[in-house]
Amino acid sequence: MSKNSFLDALTDSLPASVEVMWRQETGSTNDDLKTAARQTAFSHPVLLTVERQNAGRGTHGRGWRMADLSVIFSLGLPLRKGLLIAPPGILSIAAAMSIAQSASMASAEKVLVKWPNDIWTAGGKAGGILIETVGDASGDRSVVIGAGLNLSIAPGGVTTAGWPIRAISTRVSMNDPTMRGEFLGLIVSDLMHTFSAIEKSNNFSEIIDKWPLYDAFYGKSVAWRTLDEPDVTLEGIDKGIDAFGRLILQGRRGEQSELSGELVSLLGNSHRE
Repeated sequence: MSKNSFLDALTDSLPASVEVMWRQETGSTNDDLKTAARQTAFSHPVLLTVERQNAGRGTHGRGWRMADLSVIFSLGLPLRKGLLIAPPGILSIAAAMSIAQSASMASAEKVLVKWPNDIWTAGGKAGGILIETVGDASGDRSVVIGAGLNLSIAPGGVTTAGWPIRAISTRVSMNDPTMRGEFLGLIVSDLMHTFSAIEKSNNFSEIIDKWPLYDAFYGKSVAWRTLDEPDVTLEGIDKGIDAFGRLILQGRRGEQSELSGELVSLLGNSHRE
């Protein structure tokens, strides 16, 4: 791509306080920013974006398939005030909703989230998010929000978990590096706004209340698997999230469970939207 036009559009879309870095290729943008934050915790927003990463990973350490065209980035922020007390699950949910909302503004189709942090559109996964925290020797801490979003990908692919792989269908061509830079700038700006609001507030009820608007499977029958017992699945209706960002699953008898783990599949007459 044209590096200069991409970076010009990106930096013009962001506040001057954001330190922007670009690399042709790296192993993992999250790992790069975590290494920097271990030396000295971030005092301001730091954005790293790359053309390719060859060791990217998602939730539960799974690898991430490279798309034909994508945006790949990690955003490093100081971890303080409200961010320090927010449950990690809530931060992950908030980041996913923020990116889905931003992407929907540029997309021809609504962009949703598959719990907890898969970007979901047209019945499949179009991106993933990984949030990690790290401290330096003085005890100051940073949060790193990494994401990869497919903008173009060959049809027919599936994730390692068996879900279809999709791309975000944007209204303008993302082959244009200027458009791609503006798109990433929109996403990062909204992420910063979201995390700034969390930092200033100890109340996460707005995030919980908004979740059903973005949950791709809300109200649908799903199969669920815990990480501790991967051979055991639970079935029920997706009823949203609790105060810790855990999925609420309603069983056949009306009982509710708050779960951590992963969605395995949709059941019955449910369909992937």
